[in-house]
Amino acid sequence: MTGGRQALGRIALGLLVTGELIQLGAILWGGAVYPGYDHVRQHISELGATGAVTGPAVSWWGFVPSGLFMGGFCLIAAWLLRRSGLAVTACLLLGWYGLSLSGAGVYPCAFECARSEITFNAMMHDLVGGTGYLTGIIGMGLAGLWARHGRASWLAPLGAICVVIAMVGFGAIIVEAEMGGLFQRGLEGAIAVFLLAFGWALARGRLTPPAAQAAAGS
Repeated sequence: MTGGRQALGRIALGLLVTGELIQLGAILWGGAVYPGYDHVRQHISELGATGAVTGPAVSWWGFVPSGLFMGGFCLIAAWLLRRSGLAVTACLLLGWYGLSLSGAGVYPCAFECARSEITFNAMMHDLVGGTGYLTGIIGMGLAGLWARHGRASWLAPLGAICVVIAMVGFGAIIVEAEMGGLFQRGLEGAIAVFLLAFGWALARGRLTPPAAQAAAGS
């Protein structure tokens, strides 16, 4: 990776770290301000829900900007890795995960994310959130698969581990497990760990396609 491309990779990593910090800060702040909030049993979306005391702040100052920063990282990564269709596909799928966080802020769920009240915002919230989690899981798997023969081959086993954790968390959300909040944090945490690892490898110039590595060594 040339100096200019590596600099762009570092900018991308900066966007990602900023987005993750905003998301983490919104969750921690919202959980501290929301009366009686339980991180283990309550979903993250409840902090930005319609009617919640933390709703507008968490949605518009937390979910929306964090998703845009993460999506920006993925778009830059896709551009830098544009010579590989698999890498670009993985980045775009992960990018939708990021943008789905913004969408969840634009379309908040009903108060306490109750299923008894079906509104357009609630349906859109479930749609963008659900598809975002799904594309995030698939994107991690594809990114790890693509990286397995490169200089960041360690992303392959990390991706596999994160995919398993995220799938368990996603399944728990679907069946509405009692400790849904904990499972959801495990899901988003797994994606965050993989994204940060992927971003670090990108910024360090380690995500060079195998073909390019062979040409450089010849």
